Amino acid sequence: MSDILRELLCVSEKAANIARACRQQEALFQLLIEEKKEGEKNKKFAVDFKTLADVLVQEVIKQNMENKFPGLEKNIFGEESNEFTNDWGEKITLRLCSTEEETAELLSKVLNGNKVASEALARVVHQDVAFTDPTLDSTEINVPQDILGIWVDPIDSTYQYIKGSADIKSNQGIFPCGLQCVTILIGVYD
Repeated sequence: MSDILRELLCVSEKAANIARACRQQEALFQLLIEEKKEGEKNKKFAVDFKTLADVLVQEVIKQNMENKFPGLEKNIFGEESNEFTNDWGEKITLRLCSTEEETAELLSKVLNGNKVASEALARVVHQDVAFTDPTLDSTEINVPQDILGIWVDPIDSTYQYIKGSADIKSNQGIFPCGLQCVTILIGVYD
């Protein structure tokens, strides 16, 4: 369990890097937003969106965990569908490929042939992240892997992520809205 927790912390940092990279260029970012279809969207909202960042984050978390802990894949669930439809009407199933070049090629299909953006995103997706925590390193947690479930809400507060307000002031250290309240949510449960 300690190794699983350590890996979840690594993939959450990798996920945050992906979310930041997707958000850096506003013109590019607008290409990455798609309205969720019936059956995908949260019934609490009249309109619900997913971003390419949502899907990339979820797929990276799932695939990194599956690769590191074989057998865990059957217990990893996520909020987002990994299907996108590009401007040419092609339906693309987004996944993390084994090489940066293959991932860039797949992302290029989602991004209507935008190779520069696809290559930049693929580089971040395949970038390794190191994580160390002395407290975690000295902690031994013994929970059998087969009883764990993992739930991923890749970008919790997608609306705030899309809106992108970074100039929000905190109220006693709490941000009521804006980019500061966007999180990568990974839940582990029995």
